[in-house]
Amino acid sequence: VVKNGTIHTEPTSSTYRAAQEALYGSDPTNNAIYFWNPDISTCSWINTLNPYLRIGNHVFAK
Repeated sequence: VVKNGTIHTEPTSSTYRAAQEALYGSDPTNNAIYFWNPDISTCSWINTLNPYLRIGNHVFAK
């Protein structure tokens, strides 16, 4: 986001809320240890995982 200049964009209220929830231990991924964007991932080993959650463009697996 530095590359396209959006680092200078003012954070939204939902951005602040998400950061605060993360700081207080909220984990909507239920302890996922892997996450990736399947549309752009080029790692072949990632296809051996069983994703169980999708948030936006990312999928999560344990």
